[in-house]
Amino acid sequence: MSSYSLLISIKPKALGLWRLLRIMPVLASSASAFILGIGLAAGYPGHSWLNGLNIGIIILAGTILHGITAHACNDLEDWRSGTDRSSQGILSGGSGVIKEGLLNEGSILLAGLFGLVLAVGAGIYFSSFRGPFVLVFLLVGAWSALSYTLPPFRLAYRPFLGEWLAMFPAFVSCTAGSFYIFTGSLTREVVTAGILHGILTVGWIMQHHLPDIPADLQASPRKITTPAAFCEKWGPSAARLVPVFYYLFAVVISLAAGIFLNPVFLLTVFPAAICIYLAASTDALDIQSITYREKWMICISTGHAAALAFVLGVFC
Repeated sequence: MSSYSLLISIKPKALGLWRLLRIMPVLASSASAFILGIGLAAGYPGHSWLNGLNIGIIILAGTILHGITAHACNDLEDWRSGTDRSSQGILSGGSGVIKEGLLNEGSILLAGLFGLVLAVGAGIYFSSFRGPFVLVFLLVGAWSALSYTLPPFRLAYRPFLGEWLAMFPAFVSCTAGSFYIFTGSLTREVVTAGILHGILTVGWIMQHHLPDIPADLQASPRKITTPAAFCEKWGPSAARLVPVFYYLFAVVISLAAGIFLNPVFLLTVFPAAICIYLAASTDALDIQSITYREKWMICISTGHAAALAFVLGVFC
C-alpha cells in the first residue's frame, strides 16, 4: 500500500476518533472537574508532585476514559438499540461515527479498550507514589464509563440511575481524585466543590437528553432516561422540569454549604439560578430552543468550575 493510500485509509478513522471524543461536553464535564481539583490542590499548602507532566497525565487519561471509552460504549449500545439511528438532536444522538461509516463496531470496541488501558496505566503510575487509595477513584471512573450503557447494567436506560449511580459519582471523583493525587488528603471544601460541579453538570446533561426522547422511547430496549420518564408520564413540557429540579438542588446545596461550611459556595446560587431560568423557558418540542439553552448551560457550568477553583484555591 502506498503512503497516499495509507493516509486515505487512516484519515476517516482519525476523524472518527475525534468525533467520538466529542470534546465540548468532555471539557465541560470531566475535564472541568479535573481542573477544579487541580486548581484547589495548587492553593493547598501540602501539595506535591504538582507539575506539568502529572497534570497532563491526569487530564489526558481522564479525558480519554470519558471521551473515548464511555462514548464508545454509549455509541455502540445506542446504535444497537436504535435510538441513535433516529435521534434528531443537534448536540445529542451520539457522535454519528457508525452512521457515517467513519468507524465500525470493532474499531469502536478497540478504541474503548485503549482508553480503559490508558486510565489503568495512569492509575497504577499515581498509586506508585500516592498509595492504593488512588485506585478507588480509577474504579469509580471505570465503573461510570462501562455501566452507563453497557449490559447488564444499562444505567442510562433507567430513570435516575444513570445520573446518580454513574455520572454524578464520576464527576465528584474527578475533582476529589485529582486533588488527592497532589495533596494526599481530602477536605470538605474539595468534596463540596466536586458535588456542586457534578450537580450542575448533571443538570445540563438532562437538558441534553430532551431532543432524544422520541427516539429513546422507540428504542429496543427502550431508553427511559429521567426526562423520557417524565415525558411519558406527564407530557413533553414536564421533561424540561428535570434539569430545573437538578439546578434547584444545586441552589439548596450551595446555600447549605455557604452557611455551614464556607461563604464562597454561595457563588453557585447565581449560575444555578440562570440555568433554572434557561431550563424552565425551554420549548421541549423545539430542538433549536433546547440546543441554544444547553450551550449556555455548558458555558455556565464550565465557568463555575473555573471560578470555584480560582476563588477557593487563591483566597481560601
